[in-house]
Amino acid sequence: MAPKQPQVGNQYRDVGTSFRSAVWILNEIFTSRDGIDHARLTSASDPTARKTLAVSVVVDTRRFVLAGMPDRNVG
Repeated sequence: MAPKQPQVGNQYRDVGTSFRSAVWILNEIFTSRDGIDHARLTSASDPTARKTLAVSVVVDTRRFVLAGMPDRNVG
């Protein structure tokens, strides 16, 4: 099954961090000059903390999960 396409306003939790309450809000999706779709994310707890990642990274459940979803054991 293909990963669900992210939507502006979705909230994601970074699986790789020990700070489990860290939530990132998807603010914008855009296509860069090289044709790759990117997502701009802002920290829910610190609006000055931002990151831009390829959409493929955001939908990779080894990296991010929708906030409120249970943890996955990766192994």
